[in-house]
Amino acid sequence: MTNIQSIKIRFSDIDAMGHVNNAIYLSYFEEARIAFFSELIGGKWDWNKIGILVAKNELEYHLPVLLNDSLTSETSIERVGTKSMDMVYKLYVERDGTKILATSGKSVLVCFDYQKKATAAVPTDWKNALEA
Repeated sequence: MTNIQSIKIRFSDIDAMGHVNNAIYLSYFEEARIAFFSELIGGKWDWNKIGILVAKNELEYHLPVLLNDSLTSETSIERVGTKSMDMVYKLYVERDGTKILATSGKSVLVCFDYQKKATAAVPTDWKNALEA
């Protein structure tokens, strides 16, 4: 499953060099991650029971993103383990009718039981939805 999401670039995202500041991309990844899980699980996710923790983030910047760029994220799960999964992100800009990869990245996500305060197995319904 791949979730495609438009991302709004805010004026406050821009740094003195005139492009999106490097730290902002983690917020874009978070926005894409929430959209992905909203599509995968819908409104049935009880965040107070089983949630996810971000254990690791990796980013690679391919080209600067500017304030007036049209930015789109493509997010998918690359690997599902027993208690963790790898989510991959691709952020694209469209310039002169061409879709160009601007940033790519990956997060290691760990399932977490907030009531037990411990890691948890990836829920079966999540696995089933990812395999569909």
